Amino acid sequence: MKLLTTIAAVLISISAYSQDLIEYDKGTFTQNGEQLSMEQIYDLTVLHKAGRGNVRRGNRFDRMHKNRNLRFKNNGLNALGGAASGFVGVVFFVAGGEEAYWAVIDRDGELLGYITSNLGLGTGFCAVSYKAFSRIALSPAGCLWKKQKEFHKVADKLNEVIKAANQ
Repeated sequence: MKLLTTIAAVLISISAYSQDLIEYDKGTFTQNGEQLSMEQIYDLTVLHKAGRGNVRRGNRFDRMHKNRNLRFKNNGLNALGGAASGFVGVVFFVAGGEEAYWAVIDRDGELLGYITSNLGLGTGFCAVSYKAFSRIALSPAGCLWKKQKEFHKVADKLNEVIKAANQ
């Protein structure tokens, strides 16, 4: 009985370590020591429905690393959009007074509750501003850092899906 328990424990530990996990290191994705192309990674993200946005963002930061004009254009548009939405968000947030409510009524005419318009709009604009400023990469090194960050997220998301599928 003790031998059977030992064998079961060894088999469980082997199966836990032999999963086909994806690793990302210094610009290359690998799975079981075999290098994967970006097309294969994109196909895996589509198949498992995990990390498609991260792949697109990572590839965009890679293109910005290589193309200075694209980086300046991206940074300018994101800075302009972030500043404008942040300003509007702060104005709405500060102006969110007691009288700025919307009534939520269902189809039968019953009152379901109230939504603060200015406070909600201000918070939304501030969130948009934060996302816009987070897309700014001032230097080629910053683009590479953000690309690495996105691709690590892709590998982590794919590994979570693979682990869940194997259990």
